[in-house]
Amino acid sequence: MYSPPMCNRLIYLLLLFVPAILPAQDLPYAKQVIDTLCSPYMAGRGYANQGDRKAANYIASQFTQWGAKPFGNDFFQHFNIDANVFPGNMEMRVNQKALIPGVDFVIHPASTGIEGTYKVLRIKEKWLVNDKKFDELLSKTYEGKALWLDYLPKNAKSLQGKLGMLQSAAKAAAYISPEDKKLTWHISGQPKYQTEITVLRKQLPRKFKTASFNIDNAYLSNYQTQNVVACIKGTQQPDSFFVFTAHYDHIGQMGNKQYVPGANDNAAGVAMLLNLMQHYAQNPPPFSVAFIAFGAEELGLLGSKYFTENPLFPLQNIKFLFNLDLVGTGDEGLMAVNATEFPDAFNLLQQLNTQYNYLPAIKSRPPAANSDQHWFYQNGVPCFFLYTMGGIQAYHDVFDRPETLPLTKFTNLCTLLTQFVQHYKK
Repeated sequence: MYSPPMCNRLIYLLLLFVPAILPAQDLPYAKQVIDTLCSPYMAGRGYANQGDRKAANYIASQFTQWGAKPFGNDFFQHFNIDANVFPGNMEMRVNQKALIPGVDFVIHPASTGIEGTYKVLRIKEKWLVNDKKFDELLSKTYEGKALWLDYLPKNAKSLQGKLGMLQSAAKAAAYISPEDKKLTWHISGQPKYQTEITVLRKQLPRKFKTASFNIDNAYLSNYQTQNVVACIKGTQQPDSFFVFTAHYDHIGQMGNKQYVPGANDNAAGVAMLLNLMQHYAQNPPPFSVAFIAFGAEELGLLGSKYFTENPLFPLQNIKFLFNLDLVGTGDEGLMAVNATEFPDAFNLLQQLNTQYNYLPAIKSRPPAANSDQHWFYQNGVPCFFLYTMGGIQAYHDVFDRPETLPLTKFTNLCTLLTQFVQHYKK
């Protein structure tokens, strides 16, 4: 029996135990996608300056590049949303010291704009806890003042009811709350008629006398945004679908000089979706593979909700769906939301991972309404939400940048997904 030379045998063993890695990954392309989606031009992929539309147009151009086909005349599925945005000035001074938005302070996403300098009144935590003193606080008015709500952030939940009552009754110009660790920002579809600011405690002086603001907001009502949807047609079963989804929107601009890039959340997910599209464009599958880049996830899963209410192909024709969100790390492995509901699929993921050692671990979570898989699960579609664990802690902040995103297990996860699709039987 012929025995090949040692080097040939090593190559054979490598190919045997690491199947399909080369076709399924393109890390330089993934980095290019992430860099583009996180660029200042995209404005944080929010709704100020049409960042969402710029991102959607870019994704559609990539769909075209890989030869994917739309389900209609183009790749867009339009729907309308409401959003409170901050496209203009975002300035704050504490005793004349200028603070940096996103680094030193964040504005509540539902806040209105504000301009002027205000005397600061300190509201101590012990006054909030004492019912008698709290009633005295409620009996006063604070118009034209900025209230410094000086409590420990760890106690915010227990104080939430009283803080809400005070803010409703006080009619102050602004409410300033402390944060000891990390500033996290969001986006809102509903505006308030007051201004709330969270400031890192280390930036708040003991003698906090004045707070100055120059902040602009804009409320966008019935704003048209979009999902971006495409398909690689199957060669044998074109009406049967595997589906990959990733939301492309993020939380946008924090004024005209600051934005939240959203590298891990969720430019990385879109990059993986496009890597998978590249793979299937070059390796046509027997069944169709649909790719959906959702809009308005950060506003409450609105894009995926709209799609499941207005599907572009029958939901019952979906063999399995993977929602990719926060996939730019992986030092500690992978989490599969919904794994408890689809044990056979989860077992297949684990078996493939054990066999080829793609990730340190794959862990299981029960269903949760925490990303775009939720509405598909509610409609009976077998699906997982996958996110990687470990690595950087940047999330919904200005530090979620491409240059610090490690992409530790990005290519391995891409390959694991193609292996799952190849071996899955429904």
